[in-house]
Amino acid sequence: MKLIHNMYSLSILKNYKAAVAKNSQAIATLSSGKKLNSAKDNPSKIDDSDKLKISILSRKAASGNMQDTDSMVQTFDGALQEMNNNVSRLKELAVKAASGTISDGDSAIIKTEMDGILNSINDLANNTKFNGVNLSQGTVGGPGTTKTATIGSEADETIDIPLQNLSTAGLGLGNVTGSGSDQELKDIDAATKTITSLRSKYGAIETRLEDSINNSDEITDTFSSAQSGLEDADMATESMKNASTQILIKAGTSLMAQSNQLPQDVLNILSSV
Repeated sequence: MKLIHNMYSLSILKNYKAAVAKNSQAIATLSSGKKLNSAKDNPSKIDDSDKLKISILSRKAASGNMQDTDSMVQTFDGALQEMNNNVSRLKELAVKAASGTISDGDSAIIKTEMDGILNSINDLANNTKFNGVNLSQGTVGGPGTTKTATIGSEADETIDIPLQNLSTAGLGLGNVTGSGSDQELKDIDAATKTITSLRSKYGAIETRLEDSINNSDEITDTFSSAQSGLEDADMATESMKNASTQILIKAGTSLMAQSNQLPQDVLNILSSV
């Protein structure tokens, strides 16, 4: 008679190994807080989770780009506001200079102030920058240039920021001397129109960027919630799974010790026959 297999012990061992595997998975899930720690955990969901993760990271980067672009436009708009104030003062002084009742001394004072204003405009044009991008670009009298900014996670999601030469020469204020002539008044009015037109464009861009940032953040929140549903673990459930599998492991260890003794007990019985 041969005693080769202890089927009872093998069955217990099989269940023991399954409990150990489930316990290891529960511990890994509890440690990471994620129920998708590797592709084998849920092959059908890991692809969806990775796609959502890429989308979330891309949208966060795009939102950062939009915020930077919005900050740049706001910086340039602030400089244009100051330019507009300066040009408004130029117009006021030019109207005063056009009066035939002012003295030569008053005329000289007006000219000195206008020269200072013109220098201030040039300083704003030449020194207003955001991350190396200069407010004033392009040639005098030219059509201006554009700065293309990426504002989305797709290749075609861009916006063009208009830029032009905003120096006194670019604004047509190169011949403003305080003479009070009709041409001088016309040049100042033209400069005002140029500045307000550009500010209007920047205002529209700011509105679009702010709306896009809000929409992008809402979509990112939705994607984050969806990814959380796929990836994040239910800690209460995993804790119960850990506790129950530990009980099964202890029970399996005890039963295997008992089952492994059976062949020896059989042999003892046979030897006594």
